[in-house]
This record gives sequence, C-alpha cells and structure tokens, in this order.
Amino acid sequence: MTQEYLLTFLEHGVIDLGGDDNKLEKLRSTAKDLASALQNAPENTIRYTLVAADPNILSTDPTIEEAMQALRAQWTTVANAYKGGYPVAILRAILLEALVQSAREDDLIAVAFVNTARNALAYSECSSETTVWKAAVSEIETKVDARAESEWATPEMITVAPLRYKAPVSEALELVTPVVDRSSLTENIHSAAGPWGAATPKNPNATNSPQPWAKSFSDIMGPVIADAIDEIAAKLTPEPIDISGPLSALAKAVTGHVDKALTSFSGATAGLQRRTNLLWWKEALYSPSAHESYLDLPVFEAAALMALDLHQQVPSYSPASVSAFLKEAIRCLPTNEEQEFLKLLHKARTADFMQPFRTLAADYSPSPDGRGPLLSLIGYPQSANIEDATTLSAFSGINPQHKLTPVDWGTYLFRELQSARAILGTPSLQTAKS
Repeated sequence: MTQEYLLTFLEHGVIDLGGDDNKLEKLRSTAKDLASALQNAPENTIRYTLVAADPNILSTDPTIEEAMQALRAQWTTVANAYKGGYPVAILRAILLEALVQSAREDDLIAVAFVNTARNALAYSECSSETTVWKAAVSEIETKVDARAESEWATPEMITVAPLRYKAPVSEALELVTPVVDRSSLTENIHSAAGPWGAATPKNPNATNSPQPWAKSFSDIMGPVIADAIDEIAAKLTPEPIDISGPLSALAKAVTGHVDKALTSFSGATAGLQRRTNLLWWKEALYSPSAHESYLDLPVFEAAALMALDLHQQVPSYSPASVSAFLKEAIRCLPTNEEQEFLKLLHKARTADFMQPFRTLAADYSPSPDGRGPLLSLIGYPQSANIEDATTLSAFSGINPQHKLTPVDWGTYLFRELQSARAILGTPSLQTAKS
C-alpha cells in the first residue's frame, strides 16, 4: 500500500488537525492539486522541496504563499482556523505530499526531489520530522536507482537477433543448344543445284535433266555445313542474368543487421564505458572545464569544478552511489580545511576559475526569488546581496557562518546540478528565466 505522508506527519505529531477528518480531506485535495500543478511545471520541484524541508521557512516566502492559495481553494475558512498566521507546518506537509505524489509519476521530478532533499535536509533543523523525510527520500531514491540501472548496467551477454533476409525466388533457366535439321538443309542444297529438288526456291539456271552430281553434292555438303553450324551454336554464350536487385536487397539487409548489432553492443557497454571514464577522471584529477589539474587549483574551487565535471559525465538518471563517488574523488585533494558558507558562495560568484560553473548555473536556474537553489545566486551574481545574513539565510536556508568541507561543498553543488538538469527545458522555466 502506498504511504501517505500527510498521515505520517499527523502520526508523529508534527501537525495537528484536532482529529477532524474533514480537515484532513481538505489537505489531501490541496496536495493533489499541487501535485497536478507540479507535473505541469516540474521546475518548481526544487523550491517546493527546499521550502518543505525547512521548519524555519518564512511565511512570506512565495512558495508558502502559493501553497496557502491552493489550500484556500479547498478550505475557504482556513484563515479563521489559524488566526495566528499561516499554518506553515501544515503547508510544508502538503508540499511534501504533493512532491512525493508527483515523483511517483514522473522520474525526472523524482531525480530533482531526491537530490534537492539530500542537500536541504543536511542543513535544516527538522529533527522531529527526520523519520518522515527519511522514509519519503528513501522511497523515491529507490525508484530513481531502479530507473538508473537501465543506463548504468552492463549485461553479461549481448544478444543480437538473427539476420532476416528472404532471397527472391529464382527461375531455373534451361539452356537448349540448337541443332541443324540436316535433312531439310540437304534438300535445300539439292534444290539450289537445279530445279529437280523438292525444296523451294529452285535454281532456274540448271538444265531440266537431273544431274547425278547434284544429289551427291547435296548429300556431302549438307552435313559439312550442319557440322559447322552446330559447332558454333555449342559455343554460344548465354545472355547474362541481372542480379543487381537481389544483391542490393541483401546488402541493405546486412547493413541494417550490422547497425542493430552495433547499437546493441554500444547500449550494452555504455555503463561499463561510463564507469571506466569516471575512474580515469578520478585518477587523473584533471578538469576538462578548467583545462587544469584540480591539484593546482584552490581546494574549494577545485571541489566545485569536480562537481561540474562529474555532472557533465553522468546522465540525469544516476544511482545514489555517484554522489559517494564524488566524495571520494574530492578526498583525493590535499586538504580538508573548512570555510564559511558565505565565503564559499562569494568565491563561486567571483573567482575566474568558476566562470564555467556560473555559465551553466545561469542556464539551469532563474534569478533568485524566495527560497531557491544556490545555482541562482551563483549564476546571477549581481541579482542579490549575499552579504546581508538575513537575506542569504532566507534564500538558501543555510547559516552564512556555517562551515563546510570541500566534500560538503562539492557534493551540494553536484546534487543541485543534477536536480536542475532533470527539470530543465520546460516552457515555463524558459519563461521564468526570460
């Protein structure tokens, strides 16, 4: 049976409806409406998740306003029921339920939800909700991993269907060598010698009296001529047969068969090739985006570029183990110092080495507006004043003085990139960016 996370929130005492089943039905209807809206605008997955995961989210956040508007559509008197302000905890529970419902239906929403939730939960203060979120993330992450197996698996054997070619039916040609009618030929020669033969026409210049020599001449000359003709006929070459059509059909069938075989081989070995390339990348510690060794770059910039470079080597559907792989790759860097979140974000917005990252971040995210991904702050460095601690906390949900290791920083950025690409390219996102 599919788990309902609204009920799970109730069971854990995170939200309280006073035992009113009618209120619960209104929340369910609202979650269903938001899930439907999310499937039509999957780019909202990231901000929905960031807001739902933060118990300290401001009631003025645009996503909270949006959720409240959806709740009012189902529950007209909700403002009277919660006169102290917006029921943020309930709205967050509704958002989570909507996210899970959408992720169950849409694999790309599932990718964005899992990666964003992993990031947000690492820095949110939701200890009372840990069990609920752990179950939700685990369910959807299992779904994503199952989907990723098709792009990462390497089969033990590659099976290619047999060549299908039906040769055209050929007609048997029976060659008959012509033979001279010797009797008729002899009679014709006899008539040619004089007017006494049986054949026509006859030679009008001969005398009317039969000549014995003519008969002998005909009997001898007939076989001689017949032998010569028969010898020539036996050596005649038969007319060549045009087989270009059958050969063309055969060539086309073989070409198609080979193409299918190569496609099967390529698809079957894609996972192995990807793993091989990743191992090479980890051992080389060379950035294809910066064209420089990670070891020669400042460690936190290197960690960020490693996130970018790994993101560009793996598909959207990637198992959870890819993030663990990145962690191990970053640990190959020569230091594990910590830096404050504000300083890291400032360098990401200004350092020359981070220009490739900023370019992609701008392509992936709209400019900052309420709670959103760090990609928006990085891709649009002139759009928000991150020096103001309150503004930065409201947007990111992370304490500006919180210290991160290179592993923490790189993994966070990688998950944001994976989330953003999963829901990239929808018309509403392009409108938001423009």
